[in-house]
Amino acid sequence: MHQEAQNQSPSIWETVLGDAAPQAYVPAGELVFRAGESPTLALIRAGLVRVFIGTEGGRQQTIRYARPGDLIGLAPLLGGSRAWNAEAIVQTTITQPTLEQLRAAAALHPELPWLIAEDLATWACVGVAALADSGSQPMVTRVARHLEAVALRGPDGRAVARISHQRLADAVGTVREVISRQLQALRADGVIETQPGRVILADEERLEDIAAGRITPGGDSGAGATDGASPTG
Repeated sequence: MHQEAQNQSPSIWETVLGDAAPQAYVPAGELVFRAGESPTLALIRAGLVRVFIGTEGGRQQTIRYARPGDLIGLAPLLGGSRAWNAEAIVQTTITQPTLEQLRAAAALHPELPWLIAEDLATWACVGVAALADSGSQPMVTRVARHLEAVALRGPDGRAVARISHQRLADAVGTVREVISRQLQALRADGVIETQPGRVILADEERLEDIAAGRITPGGDSGAGATDGASPTG
């Protein structure tokens, strides 16, 4: 899920859709669109958005993180699904083109339908990989991947994930107590530093190794627990 490959679609979206729709600002933690409602198209201009669905057990399954240049809402809109949600991780700027504007753009740009197909295929592949990882990867690996995905570079050059324990738990698809335990292990190993609502990636190289499953906190190779909800202090 981290360091996802980007196709050529993002720049195309900005090129063909331009400023056809006015900009809107979505505060951190607010939804761009929610399950149960008809999904809308949203072109991310600035910020970071998590696209996810809810499970029958009341947890969440993250599908993908959308960054500037990404168009969200197309897959559920064309697929007729109302199960998708999109949440701003940080304050996010979007424009919301209509399906009619997208169709008009396709008439002017013959390559656009193929690029739409590529974009949908990319979302499908990422979503399937996320589902596979959620059941097979150790919890610490999943947490590390999500921290990498949501971290943004600050003015001082450090990567910071501006996310609470609860929102990180929602993103990973677990409970807050599990996240607290995993963050405590990463902090004890010097991989991260934590502040209220912020996780600073103190050792990005080591976090990358953990996210790739090459090591676990403490230096051991191999995997840790996949889930669990016993609280820590």
